[in-house]
Amino acid sequence: MIIDPILIIDPGHGGNDPGGGTNHLWKEKDLALQISLYQYDRFRQLGVPITMTRMEDIKISSVERARMVRESGAKYCFSNHINAGGGDGVETIYSIFDDPTLAKQLAQGIVDKGQNLRRVFSRRLTTDRTKDYYFMHRETGNVHTTIIEYGFADSKLDDVEQLQNHWIDYAEAVVKTFTTFIGHKYTSPNQQLPNVQRKINGNLNGKRVTLDSFLINNTTYVPLRLIGESFGAKIVWDSQRFEYHIYN
Repeated sequence: MIIDPILIIDPGHGGNDPGGGTNHLWKEKDLALQISLYQYDRFRQLGVPITMTRMEDIKISSVERARMVRESGAKYCFSNHINAGGGDGVETIYSIFDDPTLAKQLAQGIVDKGQNLRRVFSRRLTTDRTKDYYFMHRETGNVHTTIIEYGFADSKLDDVEQLQNHWIDYAEAVVKTFTTFIGHKYTSPNQQLPNVQRKINGNLNGKRVTLDSFLINNTTYVPLRLIGESFGAKIVWDSQRFEYHIYN
């Protein structure tokens, strides 16, 4: 039996779109993906049906991203981002048609882990006040989408250090808040995970390479596309079925 996901996680940006929340320590697309992969693994551990718009560093157009969320079967969506513009603190943004309760609770959960609160808000399209400003609200249909900005990459205060050292705490706060919100049993992670993206060395078809990887629940994840293509396979993401196809 196939169970529709209750939640779809959308790591912002990707591919040749690094995102504005980028600095000398990270690209927004990478940190957003890192947070999202952690949450994906944790929700699966907890038995929460979940999917994602992307699981590697690929670009998805705004139209395609919104369609994937809209057609996912999920009731909720978290669009994960890192902010820019010189501010400080977490922001959560909800649709003008939504109740703000979940957005407020998500922000508070992250604040409880030491982050500052900037604001919880919704925004209307300037040219049509009956519509949402953000396409992830406007174009995702009946899915209750919350945009989460975990902090500012160019903060003049403490966001850069906090995001670098405590992104797992903030990611876990979202997991705990959401499971509680939907009335699902929450248990804490079995172990503290490292708070850095790892580099691993490998030998692919006789060539020495260094890969970015993520350690999640004591398992190292590396990019499927890079490994598959090194062996002459073609890796294609099927956005209709939310799965990879491998051709050799």
